[in-house]
Formats: sequence, C-alpha cells, structure tokens
Amino acid sequence: MKTFYITPFEDISKVKINDYANENPLQIPDKSVGLLFYKEGNIFQKMRNRDMNHWESVLHNRLLSIQSNFGYAMFYYYRGIPDDEWYISPGDKGQSVQFFPHFEEKHYSNQYNFSFFADTFFLKAFTVFETIAHLLYKHYEIEVDESNFLDKVSFNNALHRMKNIDKSLSDNLFKIKKSSDFKKGVKMRNDIAHNHPPYLISSGITLDEKGASYGVGDYTSSTEIKETMIGLLRSIQKTMDVLEKHLS
Repeated sequence: MKTFYITPFEDISKVKINDYANENPLQIPDKSVGLLFYKEGNIFQKMRNRDMNHWESVLHNRLLSIQSNFGYAMFYYYRGIPDDEWYISPGDKGQSVQFFPHFEEKHYSNQYNFSFFADTFFLKAFTVFETIAHLLYKHYEIEVDESNFLDKVSFNNALHRMKNIDKSLSDNLFKIKKSSDFKKGVKMRNDIAHNHPPYLISSGITLDEKGASYGVGDYTSSTEIKETMIGLLRSIQKTMDVLEKHLS
C-alpha cells in the first residue's frame, strides 16, 4: 500500500477569511452596535444587563470562531479535493475497488485540513445555539428546576419554555429548527461527534439478524460537507434575524 504524507495546516498563513465572504451567509454585527437583549429597569435589571452583555460577548466570539473555521475550511477546499467520484470499480490497475481515483498526494493534505476545520466548525456552530438559549433564559427570566436533571438550559428547551411567554418568537425559531438546513447540520454534527465521521470511508460491513454483508462503505464528499456548512450558516443568520426582529 502506498504511503501518503500529510502536511497539517499547510500554508495556513496565506488564508484570508474575507475571500470566502460571498459564500458565507452569516453577517456578524459589530459588537459596538449595542445590546440585543438589553432592557430598561432598576438596579437589579442593570445587573442583569451586565450579565447579558457578558453572554452576548460569548455569542459574538463564537460567531467569529465559526466564521474563521468556515474560511479555513474553504481555503483547503479550493486548493482541490477531487472526491465527488470517491471510488471506481474496477480500479485502473484491475483491483476490485479503487478509492479516491483522482487524488494526487497534495489532495490528501487538502482533504485532511479541510476535514479538521469542518470538524471544528460543526462542533462550534451548535455552541452558538446553546449560547442563545442561555440568553433567552436570562432575558425572559426562565427558572430551571435544579432537582430535575431533564430541566436544563438548551436551545430546544428554550423554544418549548417560551411557547407560553413569547409564542411568536418561539414559533419563528421552531421554523428554523425544523428546516432542512438545520436538520442536515444537526445530522452532520451528530455524525462527527457521536457516530462515524462523514469525511472518512466507513468499513462497508453490515451486520444484522439475517447475516453479514460487505460493500465499499459510505462517504460524504467535501462538496456536500461544504453545502451543509453553508446551510447551517443560513440557519444561524435566520436565527439572529428573528431575534433582532423580536427583541429590538
């Protein structure tokens, strides 16, 4: 078997995040614009506002992080990852299956580096939704039952708890959560975190009560991963738009 040598973070100093802005639907507001979750009130509310300001800073930093990881991933994507056709059968030397038939050695480094930043992108992206959940809990002063381990701060719980507080906001956020863009992002994030990574070829082995079978495996092309990233960015932008419409 031929050995390929990977160069981690090859030429990363050449990345210019703004080069990929046209593909990125997420527009991050200037932090100096003001507090989205700000409310007038007494001294206690002023303290809440200070806490909210901290959490909005956390949100802002996480948005910047996913924007950066998207840019880094795109840098390696456009260096070339010819994996739309990721196997051929028979192979060009007569083997039963040939994986990545269009790859040269440089493409393996591009694929590795793209996958590294795609990994981080998906894991970071959902911290954005959980940070929004913390902000919603604080803004609407939603209490958490510490004795109930199921009652915890999460984006999903926030949407359900808000049905009786701000139904319009809850409904609009649920529309995003039920969208194809969001669902595809959730699936890919779960596969990365809990299941088989989509950017690696699976074993191809299937075992069930009827027996076993062996195939070429499953694999998700870099283009499909890229499109799922863009779809998730659309979901985040729509979420921010909904929050601005309801809270401003």
